[in-house]
Amino acid sequence: MTEQADLTYEVGEIERAIYAKIVQKCGNRHHWEDWANDIAKIARTHIDRIQGILENSEYTEEKAAFEAFATELRDDLNDSITDGEIIEMLAQHLITKPVFDALFESYSFAQHNPMSQAMQGVLDALDEHRLDKEVDTLQRFYDSVKLRAQGIDNAEAKQKIILELYNKFFTNAFPRLKDKLGIVYTPVEVVDFIIHSVNDILKSEFGQTLGSDGVHIIDPFTGTGTFITRLMQSGLMTPEQVKEKYKDQIHANELVLLAYYISAINIEAVYHSLVGGDYVPFEGICLTDTFQMYEKDDLVNELLVQNSARRTRQKKLDIRVIIGNPPYSIGQGSQNDNNQNVAYPHLDNRIRKTYAERSTATLKNSLYDSYIRAIRWASDRIGGSGLVGFVTNAGFLDANTADGLRQCLAEEFSSIYVFHLRGDHAHIWRALT
Repeated sequence: MTEQADLTYEVGEIERAIYAKIVQKCGNRHHWEDWANDIAKIARTHIDRIQGILENSEYTEEKAAFEAFATELRDDLNDSITDGEIIEMLAQHLITKPVFDALFESYSFAQHNPMSQAMQGVLDALDEHRLDKEVDTLQRFYDSVKLRAQGIDNAEAKQKIILELYNKFFTNAFPRLKDKLGIVYTPVEVVDFIIHSVNDILKSEFGQTLGSDGVHIIDPFTGTGTFITRLMQSGLMTPEQVKEKYKDQIHANELVLLAYYISAINIEAVYHSLVGGDYVPFEGICLTDTFQMYEKDDLVNELLVQNSARRTRQKKLDIRVIIGNPPYSIGQGSQNDNNQNVAYPHLDNRIRKTYAERSTATLKNSLYDSYIRAIRWASDRIGGSGLVGFVTNAGFLDANTADGLRQCLAEEFSSIYVFHLRGDHAHIWRALT
């Protein structure tokens, strides 16, 4: 009788062997949380190098290219955007462009998106300083993204990858910007519920649907584009209606460059998955501060021509439906935060003359929270006929400060629907007939 082979293993040995094979297969021993920390370091290096170039008196051409871009960007966003924030945006572009190239090999996003083109133009002016050399150290990260995307042929799966990267990128690399803008991500289930509810209310109040011709729809704070992508995937529109809506009746605004990039490519990828054919850029999206758009007209449009043209066109439209998740942000906690909100004189004056004037509260600062501003802006934007569907903080429902807001809503809207989650949030739909 032959001696039986020794099949005993140390505890954990099998697990380690399996893990090693998984790593070999996936090509990424680094978890993406670890890569996010590397991204934060690389972003800081890019920022420091660009700052150094702009501070060097010898590089006059580079500074001129940056200043021209900065002037027009402030015109399209708002005057409070600092040089430091613009440099941060350039760093974001440098780092994330290879991610998009890895995820969407068949479609060159950088060559089609107007903001990406403009960003690349500024970076080309600085190219001789090898701004991209630190990106080489993240090649394994880009390879892991590409490997994970291989074989994925549906838009929803790629959306999940992008959202995962986006969440980790912002949390680790730019936390102050995340806090300042009140970036919040809405669960798909909530988005779907709002979209279907809005469609039902459109039927009952207006005899129309989201797919009806001439019903212009906008997400003014689009984030990563979830509301628009789920709208197209909702089944509430025929393929032909999706084509018509996508062409010129669906609109989206975003203030944060990286979110704008991701929302644009998400929306484009979903559309392509639904209708097929050649890749069609989404021309309904603007990099802009939605509130600032209505404070003044564009004054400069030499570098960001397409973005300015989209903004101008959008402002002239009869918007019927506004949906989305407004940002939540009252302001900085202390003067040391250097993180205060932007002032919008016209919009804030509208709040002052309506919500604040009708309020019996002594302290009214919270009425200028971003989500309250969004309610005021949306109420004004739909004019005499339209529907607003937001997921918001629930404080306006019972806060003493919001008593004037509640009075105004009751007077301004013919119907108000509220789904209170009994937590910090509520879904609200308002129809104006």
